[in-house]
Formats: sequence, C-alpha cells, structure tokens
Amino acid sequence: MKKLLWIVNPHAGRGALSGKVIPCVAAFQQAGYDVNVYVTQGAQDATRVVRGRAGEFDRIVCAGGDGTLSEVVTGLMESPVRPPLGYIPAGTTNDFALSLGIPKTPAEAAVVAAGDRLQALDIGRFNDRYFNYIAAFGVFTEVSYATPQQSKNIFGRAAYIFEGVKALTNIKQHHIRVDSAEMSVEDDFIYGMVSNSISVGGFKAIEPDGVVLDDGLYEVLLVYPVENPMELQWLVNDLLTHNTASTRFVYFRTSHITFEAEAEVPWTLDGEFGGAVKQAEITNFRRAVTFVTGSSRETEKGQISDKTEA
Repeated sequence: MKKLLWIVNPHAGRGALSGKVIPCVAAFQQAGYDVNVYVTQGAQDATRVVRGRAGEFDRIVCAGGDGTLSEVVTGLMESPVRPPLGYIPAGTTNDFALSLGIPKTPAEAAVVAAGDRLQALDIGRFNDRYFNYIAAFGVFTEVSYATPQQSKNIFGRAAYIFEGVKALTNIKQHHIRVDSAEMSVEDDFIYGMVSNSISVGGFKAIEPDGVVLDDGLYEVLLVYPVENPMELQWLVNDLLTHNTASTRFVYFRTSHITFEAEAEVPWTLDGEFGGAVKQAEITNFRRAVTFVTGSSRETEKGQISDKTEA
C-alpha cells in the first residue's frame, strides 16, 4: 500500500481543521494511502521531519498556512528524495492555494491532495534559505510576521489591514542597488517583492494572467517613495489597475536577482520573517518540487506553462 505523511499545523488559521481531520484522513485512505499523521511541535519542525523522512513516503501532504507550506518545501529541497506534495490550506490568506486551484474546504482539498494531477513548479532560494512564492521588503512586509497570531485567528485578513494602516504612518525608504540580466537600477524604494503567485496578501498580482508558476521566472516589483497622501493614492490606483507603465514603480521578470543595500533591510519570506541583510541573492529553481494541483488549473490562463504531469 502507498504511504502518505500528513503534516498538520494545529495553530494555523482560526482552527480551520477543527472537526475536519476524519474526513481528510478518509479521503486519503479512499485514494489507497496508508496515512501517517504528524502534528508540528514548533517553528521549523516541519522542515526537520520532511528532510529526514521524505524517502519513507510516496506522498507528503501539509495542512496549515503559507508558512507551514514553506517549511515543508524547504525540507523537500534539502532532501535527496522529493515525493509529490499536496496542500490543505488552513491559514489566514492562503495565497499559494489560490494559484494552485485548491479548494478552501479541507475535505475537498484533501481529495485534491490525494489525486493524480501533478505539476513540478518553481522554488526560490533567498541567500541560503528556500521560499515558496514570495520574498519581499519594505512597507507592509513586516505586517505579516508582526501581526499577532491571536489577532489573525480572530480577525482574519482584517488583522493585516489594521497593522498595515499603522505602517503607513512611518514609511521607511531603503537605498538599494538591484541587478539582474533584465534590469539594473539603484534608487530609494519603500517596497520590493520577488514573487511567483497570482495572489499576494490575498490581493491579485500586477499581471495575474501573465504569471506562470513553472517558467523559471519571478515577477519583480520595486516601489518608489511617495511624498504625500495624494501620491500614495495614485500609487495604490496604479497597482490595483495593473498599470505596468506607471512611473511610480518598476516591474519586470527574471530568474536571478541581487539586492545590495546601504543598511540592513528586513525581508519576509512567504509571510514569515526572513532576516535583515545588506545583500540578498535570489535564484529561481525551475520545476524543483512536484505539487498536487486543483482541477481548475488547466482552465486558468497563463498559470502553468504546459499540461499537467499526471
């Protein structure tokens, strides 16, 4: 019988899995899997378990938020064996689940996770750490890891908005030189992100129809400083209307990029604190991890370059 390791973060997303464990296990068993459940004990525990035990299983499934998924992906990248990875979203925003076409209901997501619709997708490396779909710095990035977990559980996405409004009162500029084969620029920026997702923080990417999750390229967004609330409103309007010709930000795609700052810059990786550094090198590893995707993936324009690898 095929073996499945189900890694569960019990603290993710307002108890999203409460009362739903049995239907999920039943879905795995009905698909022919012998299920081994592991409940995470703390930060980086999922990485340790996957790195050490990936070779024992035919499939790994994780249940939790984007941070839990990132830990499991890191474990796979550090393992010599990489079985397919299923995902049951149980966090607050679950950005990557949207990109994969995975249902929000745990029981339905479990059916997908036990299915045979497979696709190898890109994974990123930030200096010596791996990330799944986004590395970012600047205004709002600290919001995700500074927002108390209790607030996330109670208020959901509104918790991020509350903390974000506070951040607007003290927008810090970072002087950074950015280099890639496609673009070189040195200037002051209030925000920057390197992403591979149609949704970031629950909101659509700049060009969601152009995001391809397995093409070896990242979407890079660098935002220039704003001088007053009016300019901030114009910036937000340009971002929400996907105005890539805007002079208020820089937008391009690349597979490898470096950042060199005058002072240490705090970064977030998949919504978790990634450290404060002066130099950052980000590399895209094309199709490095095989994910189990939702049935809607082939009909969503421009998100996976080829047909699924069932």
